[in-house]
Amino acid sequence: MSSFSKPANACQYASSNLEYIKSKIEDAAMSKNLNMARYHAYKALNGIEKTKDNFLDCGCEGAIESLETTLSMLKSATKASDFNNSKLELHKALETTIIGIKVLKDFEKETSSVYGSNVLVMNTSDVLDFDDGMMLTQGSTVKKQVHQCLLGFESSLNKVVSDVDCEDARRFITNIYEESRLILLNTKLSQHKKEYHQRVKTLTKEALAELENCQ
Repeated sequence: MSSFSKPANACQYASSNLEYIKSKIEDAAMSKNLNMARYHAYKALNGIEKTKDNFLDCGCEGAIESLETTLSMLKSATKASDFNNSKLELHKALETTIIGIKVLKDFEKETSSVYGSNVLVMNTSDVLDFDDGMMLTQGSTVKKQVHQCLLGFESSLNKVVSDVDCEDARRFITNIYEESRLILLNTKLSQHKKEYHQRVKTLTKEALAELENCQ
């Protein structure tokens, strides 16, 4: 039974750690000078390094992608020599962290219902399959789990399309689309990662279609 509690606990720890990381980024973004901004940003970076294993054990690809993006932006913020540039990266890091929190909460709701409905039949031969630490069941396909993971991303993408300058939005979304397209060329991707990046590619392609007539 311990194998059933591990992913759930990992997600709970990851969620708690994300809240801590968010608070440190907020402290950095509200700092009055570059040195203090860097101090709090390093706290957030340290928090990410300590929690990576929890995210991997949890298995939500959307939250992992969000964490990696946040990590990159925080590193840029600490390297910036200009306070305004540092704050810009910090605000981006905060946005991706908030998306990660939302994605992880949706994922937790989905997986908790999966455990509740399937644990009683764990002795049957065809109920469980494991892929990169993710628990799959008959009641929860890879496609459905990935869809849940990317609800926050889809919402954020819609906001970019509607609120951001058309050319900037198209350039930003094109970069995401191309990244997923290139990743999908990797024949060694797990089933979850294939489905994840295929879903990202589909969503970004649809968003780009909405921006097709940019003026």
